[in-house]
Amino acid sequence: MAVTIKDVAKAAGVSPSTVSRTINNHYSISEETKARVRQVMKELGYHSDKMNKVVRTIGVVFQRSVVDAYENPIYLEIIRGISYICNKSRYRLEIITGADYSEMTEGIITAQADGYIFLYSNIDERVIAHLTEREIPFIMVGKPMDKSTTTLSVDTDNVQAGYEAVKYLTELGHTKIGYIGTERKGQFSLDRQIGYLQCITEKRFPIRMDYILNISSSYSYNPTAILELLKRDDRPTAFVVCDDIYAVIMVRLIEEAGLKCPEDISLISFNNSIFARLMHPELTSFDINANQLGMEAVSQLIKHIETPTMFTTRTIVPFTLVKRKSCRRMEKA
Repeated sequence: MAVTIKDVAKAAGVSPSTVSRTINNHYSISEETKARVRQVMKELGYHSDKMNKVVRTIGVVFQRSVVDAYENPIYLEIIRGISYICNKSRYRLEIITGADYSEMTEGIITAQADGYIFLYSNIDERVIAHLTEREIPFIMVGKPMDKSTTTLSVDTDNVQAGYEAVKYLTELGHTKIGYIGTERKGQFSLDRQIGYLQCITEKRFPIRMDYILNISSSYSYNPTAILELLKRDDRPTAFVVCDDIYAVIMVRLIEEAGLKCPEDISLISFNNSIFARLMHPELTSFDINANQLGMEAVSQLIKHIETPTMFTTRTIVPFTLVKRKSCRRMEKA
């Protein structure tokens, strides 16, 4: 069996990307490391030529939660964008997930990728330390939660999106607007709530904290607080919901409270997923262009893999409001 770059990397105690860069005499690898790798190549009888060159690998890391990883179709759209660029750039794609830190780290080590894309922003500090110590580049889809200035990221402007959601509802005549977020560690939800509050304040509407509620998850949640709010006489006439999946839940709860959407309560959400198109009524939703998020993430990562001295990049992908039937104009009194 022919000796591979992974065989050389294992014997030399380095990553496959280090072996690849040694073959290409890349300036980012020290002369001492190059000498050690070349000696191992010689001992194992590895010969480099264009036919023998390794295909570089991108690792895509999902959330640890099984529900987060597989339930939301936004991830499939992001993966589609990543795969498109990987195919064009001749990079192999590896999917990594795990139920806990140990499984996640084992998956990352096994993948031996040249760089990693995290489909979330609350990355375990131990995982970050593992990659940083080995000088393996990574990028996250979302805003870095630690406000780091050295972390690569690609995101949408969730604060502005939350602001635009409230603005659109006010243009339809709504003045009592609620917000439904998530109890999970989701920076996107917090940012959308910030934008919601900014527009509420700018319009000089009273900030009603009792209008702001969270759903723990789409498969296990307590609807009591939301149902109580929906049954009140002074309930909101519209809600900004942080995710299409939670908007599906809201439609069900609105009906359970004896109300209708949009006749009694309007809804506006985010992601413009298949849920938005299949719901009844069809959901007004912000398209965050998940496919483009994936393409931008992998494009930036490849640049940093091939040019390690590049400065940190932060990319913002624009969003688009897709207007459908879940929002109605309020009749003037």
